[in-house]
Amino acid sequence: MRTATGPALQQASAGLLYQSETDAPWEVVTWGSATGTPTPSEVKRLGRHRTAGALAKAQPLDEFFAPLTTDQDWYGNEERATAQRYRDLLAAIKQHLTGPVVVKVGTRKLTVYVVGVAAEGGWAGIRTRAVET
Repeated sequence: MRTATGPALQQASAGLLYQSETDAPWEVVTWGSATGTPTPSEVKRLGRHRTAGALAKAQPLDEFFAPLTTDQDWYGNEERATAQRYRDLLAAIKQHLTGPVVVKVGTRKLTVYVVGVAAEGGWAGIRTRAVET
């Protein structure tokens, strides 16, 4: 089910890659029946992560996005444009989601969710894959 929030997040994240040891695209997720505030354990369950021992932990939104949205002295035009796109994505997340949280599921090979409460009900957000060593 696609919600009104979904298209806004899709547009804001289109073409962006999350850089880790692998570069992965973002995709929209919606859980229309979810209620309350997103928690790591519930995001893990709704994301259908079957591994019983898979770690699910939250990270503050601004902390997660800080390295993606901050221009560095050494950035060229392409890096500056990417940082601006991430600033735009963060603004869209804050505009369309209430109480957004970053949830990382896994240990080395992670699924990263940015999820919050959608105005039309349920939860919505984006997810990507990452490899962290």
